[in-house]
Amino acid sequence: MKTIKEPRKKIAQLWRRPEPKQATYRPMKYLLKTQVEDGLLLYNVVTSEMILLEGEEERLFSGLPAPHDPAMDELIARHFLVPEGFDESKSVEQLRALLKKLEPSKRVAGFTILPTTECNARCYYCFESDHPRCTMTEQIAADTVAYIADKCKGEPIEITWFGGEPLVGAKRISQICAGLREREIKYRSSIVSNAYLFDESIIRMAKDEWHLTMAQITLDGTEKVYNETKAYVQPKENPFQRVMRNIDALLEQRIAVNVRLNVTAENAADLSDLIDELAARFGGKKGFTAYSHAVYEGVGYDPVSYDDDMREWVDIQTSALDAKLREKKLLGSFAKLPELHAIHCMSDNDTARLIFPDGAIGKCENMSSREGVGDIYRDVTDEALYARHKETKRLPGCSDCPLFPSCVNLAVCPESGKCSKVKTEWKLDRYTGLMKDHYQKYLKSEADARPEEAVQPACES
Repeated sequence: MKTIKEPRKKIAQLWRRPEPKQATYRPMKYLLKTQVEDGLLLYNVVTSEMILLEGEEERLFSGLPAPHDPAMDELIARHFLVPEGFDESKSVEQLRALLKKLEPSKRVAGFTILPTTECNARCYYCFESDHPRCTMTEQIAADTVAYIADKCKGEPIEITWFGGEPLVGAKRISQICAGLREREIKYRSSIVSNAYLFDESIIRMAKDEWHLTMAQITLDGTEKVYNETKAYVQPKENPFQRVMRNIDALLEQRIAVNVRLNVTAENAADLSDLIDELAARFGGKKGFTAYSHAVYEGVGYDPVSYDDDMREWVDIQTSALDAKLREKKLLGSFAKLPELHAIHCMSDNDTARLIFPDGAIGKCENMSSREGVGDIYRDVTDEALYARHKETKRLPGCSDCPLFPSCVNLAVCPESGKCSKVKTEWKLDRYTGLMKDHYQKYLKSEADARPEEAVQPACES
C-alpha cells in the first residue's frame, strides 16, 4: 500500500482509528476508485487520503465484503474498510458537528458587499429583476467600514464586491477600501461583474487600492448571443469585444479571471463555440479559468422554467461543456478533490456577512431581496431567520452517495437541493480524473527525489 495523498490532520485526529474485530468488512461508502497501470487508486472523501493498492492488496479489496483478515487491518485503521452494518453517514454528521464546535466564530473574516443594486445590463434571467434599485451613500459606506472593523477584530479579511453591477458603485468601493487602510485592516478582494465598465484606470485602481485578486465574469455565448442576452443600457461600443479586451487587461495586471458560462436550453451549442474562442484567446494564460452553470429557474424578467426531461437535458449539456473546458485546460471549477465540509457556503457560515447598499445585512446574495437578518448598526436582529440558514436537508439517496461528506444541502437554498444522476456521474468522472492527475504528480515527485545512479568508470584493460 502506498500513500499518494496524506489525510487531513484534523479529521484523522477526530475520527479515531477503529480496532479490527472478528467480523465481515466492506469498503467504506465514501470512497472514489479508479484503476491505473500500477494498481487501484482509492480516495477517502471523509479523510482526504489517497492510497494505491497493488497485487495481493488489490485482490483482497476486490473480494469484499469478506470476513476479517489480518491483511485488512491497515485499511480498517485508515477507514477504507468498515464492518458490515456500520453507519458512516452518522459518523460524517458527528464529524461535521465536531468541526463546527472546534472552530467557533470569534470574528467575521469574509464580507460580501453590494455597493449598489443598479446594473448597466438587463439579462432576462436576472434573479435580482424585482430588487429595489439603490446605491450606497457616503455615510453608509463609512458606517460599513466601522462595522467591518468591529467584526474582524483587526485581523485580515476577504471582500467580495457584488451587485447589481458593483462597478456602478466604484466610488463607494474605493471609499470603503480607503477606510480600511486608514484603520490598518489588511484586506484583499474579488468581484462578481459583467466587466463592461472596466477600463485601464479602473483596473489599475482595482489592483492598487481595492487589492483585487480575482474577477468572476459571466458570458452567455459568442458575440451575437452575448450582446442580445446582456442587453446593455445604451452601450458606447460593442459589449462583447469590450469585455474580451477587459479580460485580457485584467490578466495582464495579474488579476485572475474566472468566467462563468450561464447555460440554458437555447444557448448550449453556442457556448461550445465560445469555449473554442476562449481557448484560442486565453488558453495558457496564467489566471484564466472557466466553468459552466445552469441558469436559475423561476426568476428574472422572463423566467426560465423546465420540466424534468428538459432539466436533465440541460444538466447533460452543462456537463458536456465542463468536459470540453477540461479538455481545453480551462476548467476552473472542481479543481480540488472533494472533502468533508462542515458548511455549504456563506449562508451557514458564522464568519461571513452580506452587506446591502442600505446597510442591511443578510446571509445569501442570491436571496437578498427577501432574507435580511439585521443591519450594520445592530448586527443580527432576526436570530430565527439567521438560524434557519443553517438548517440542512437530505434528498433521497444522499447518505449512499460517494460525495455525501462533501455535500451540505441547506433547507433555505433553492439550488443546493437540485441534484441529479447526471450531475453526480459527471462529478465522479471529473474527480477520478483528478485522482489520476495526483498520482502522476506523485510519480514525478518520487522520480525527482531519487538520486541519479552513479556512473561507473569503464574498466581499464
